[in-house]
Amino acid sequence: MDKNNDILKMLLDEDDKSFNFKEFLTKLMHYWYWFVILVIIGVGAAFVYNKFTPPVYQVTSKLLVKDNNNNGASLGGIFDSYSMKSNMVLANHIGILTSYNLNLEVIERLGWYVSWYQKMPLGDYSLYGKEPFHVAFSPEDSNLKNVPVYISQINDSTYTAKVDAVVNIGGDDFEINFESKGKYGEKFENNYFSFVVNPSGTIGKDAYYFIFNDLNKLALGYVKKLDVTAVDDDANLLNVMINGDNTQKEIDFINMLSTVYMQYTLKEQNQISENTIDFIDRQLSAVVDTLKTTNDQFTSYRSNKGVYDLSQKAEIIMQKLNELDSRQSMAEMQLSYYENLKKYMEDGEKMQNVTFPSVVGITDSGLNNLVAKLSELYSKKEALSYSLQAKNPSLVVIDRELEYTRKSLQENLNNLVFNTQRELDALNREIYQVKSQLSDVPKTEQDLVNIKRMVDLNNELYNFLLQRRAEAQITKASNLPEIEVLDPAQSATVSQIGPKSTINLALGFLLGIFIPLFVIIAVDYFDDSIYSKEQLAQLTSLPIVADIIHNKFKDAIPVIKYTRSVIAESFRKLRTNLTYMQKGDNKNVIAIHSSVPGEGKTFVAANLASVMALNNRKVVLVGADMRKPTTHQYFNLKNDIGISTYLIGTHKLDEIIKPSGIENLDIVLCGVIPPNPADLLASEEFDGLIEELKSRYDVVVIDNSPFTLVADAAIVGKHAGVNLFVARQGYTHKKMIEVLNYNVEQYGLKKVGIVINDVNPKKYGSYATSYASYAQSSFKSGGYFDDKLEVSKA
Repeated sequence: MDKNNDILKMLLDEDDKSFNFKEFLTKLMHYWYWFVILVIIGVGAAFVYNKFTPPVYQVTSKLLVKDNNNNGASLGGIFDSYSMKSNMVLANHIGILTSYNLNLEVIERLGWYVSWYQKMPLGDYSLYGKEPFHVAFSPEDSNLKNVPVYISQINDSTYTAKVDAVVNIGGDDFEINFESKGKYGEKFENNYFSFVVNPSGTIGKDAYYFIFNDLNKLALGYVKKLDVTAVDDDANLLNVMINGDNTQKEIDFINMLSTVYMQYTLKEQNQISENTIDFIDRQLSAVVDTLKTTNDQFTSYRSNKGVYDLSQKAEIIMQKLNELDSRQSMAEMQLSYYENLKKYMEDGEKMQNVTFPSVVGITDSGLNNLVAKLSELYSKKEALSYSLQAKNPSLVVIDRELEYTRKSLQENLNNLVFNTQRELDALNREIYQVKSQLSDVPKTEQDLVNIKRMVDLNNELYNFLLQRRAEAQITKASNLPEIEVLDPAQSATVSQIGPKSTINLALGFLLGIFIPLFVIIAVDYFDDSIYSKEQLAQLTSLPIVADIIHNKFKDAIPVIKYTRSVIAESFRKLRTNLTYMQKGDNKNVIAIHSSVPGEGKTFVAANLASVMALNNRKVVLVGADMRKPTTHQYFNLKNDIGISTYLIGTHKLDEIIKPSGIENLDIVLCGVIPPNPADLLASEEFDGLIEELKSRYDVVVIDNSPFTLVADAAIVGKHAGVNLFVARQGYTHKKMIEVLNYNVEQYGLKKVGIVINDVNPKKYGSYATSYASYAQSSFKSGGYFDDKLEVSKA
């Protein structure tokens, strides 16, 4: 059974320590005005921010990445084994679109060398497209970059240029400050700037300034804010987005970016065709000259020698020699190509510009594929290097693949060179044998065969190259950009994304709520003071006798003048509750204590004594705080004689008893502050004083010293039948209650109770509710409260 009671008590104790939401809500309501003020400030700040912050717009464009692998003619097999376009993934396109070099080219094409702004409180407005002035300068002129130059019009012909800035030059900061006049159309020049200003529109009185842009930094800025993403994993679509405060500026940038990138991809595709055409043109130039020379020799020889037809034997020999010469010429061309290709393999730029094997008649599919793959890998590496670091995993993978492909190509080329050399040796031997057969043919026919051989060889080579050149031109003409603009950037698709007016207003409102809430919670968390009976009950088992309401009056003893007030009623309630404690010895002696100064023990003692005197009982108030007496101040008396002078024999009892001015209430002050208060209070004379006062008065109320500071309070407390400790709301610390519990047990004080002083009903509504209810019932029963105004104020 005892065990069950202990468990029940433990549960009840835990319940008492639980969070009191009603008390916390009441505390918040007390500070309602802080919530209102900060909500107004927060919403107002959000409104100002929305009104004066430059708007932020989102400009978008949608691009289609096309698959051009099979685009164009097959060119008669020249590039049958190779696609003219590198098969780049979307990530490569995103990397190039967001590359520094491409964005720098876009800015240079747009000519964004100067930017104009209008000065505003919360961010300057870009005046792109609405420039109030036009600035002209020469590329050779030296102008500081990113330094605001303020221009103010004086009249139709002159203006003022003003600069006040700190500029970092060569790692050192320099302060530039000047204000000079200039004339429209004439060069403004000093040590820092050189330009010509002309008005270009309506000029207001606002503060305008311009800066000479550092194109490199501007390009880096656009790289950071440019957002290129894939629309979907299964679609070759890219979204190009950019945010800025000037819609037209961002529209121009995105559209120019699309144009520059389309030209870039088309240039990449045309590079192979152009390389092929250049190679063929160089070959044709040499072949044409040789062909003309050999034709002239052939015609001249036939005319001079009178030989027009060859014999059947000579014709057969010539045909065989032509066939062998053609094979020899092609083999030599291929061997030369192999040797050059071996030199180009380690150079990415040359490999991207190399002529493909099929152009020189090489039909080895393995070689064609390896050359195409190597060129493609170099292109991919170049594209990724725009936006990735050298140690990026993607680049590392490409480098490994390049190394493997180069090794494979090297082995293939070594085999081809060996085989081609053997083929050339065999052809040379065969040509030598066929030429030896010409010895049986007349001299004139021998010469004519040799000349005609050269003519036919050059004709065949010339036709072959012309065919290849035509095919390359067809391929170039059929190439299309790898991207297509589906949705160009335009005003109709622009959306404003900032400032977010509704969100900012809501945020301002929430900050107005949560800032004071956080402060109140933080203060409450670190505040160790007593605020409610519930808190006090958790710290001590001593009874709480009464709550004394906060004194809103200027009078130190409001119970006399404001008898119908809530504070007067709280003292009457204390007086009533004390009747249950005044039993046994010394029942008519009440000692008022406090833990530390400032808790209001003298205020409680004076008003308790007064309210008891109003109840037709003879009361004496004894000021026993002999170290820092304040009782005399409540009754406007001099503290010249009292307990101290009585205990040393200077005055008699009747001499130290003074009238208070309140019927049935006398005062015994402490008198002159003695050097040994504790000794005097522990004397037999003080015991006799208390006994004499008990015989003369119905109630003796003692205003004692603070209990935790000196031993005086414990000495006086032993004479009391009731000991009341005053705890002040919001002032007394919880640790003082723990000390109080210790002192009560150590000194064996009798009939101990606690009075909570200075309770603010507006701050802690539980007290207000209690007293308002009490006031209403008293008013209805004809008691003290017959004034509703007093109740509402409470």
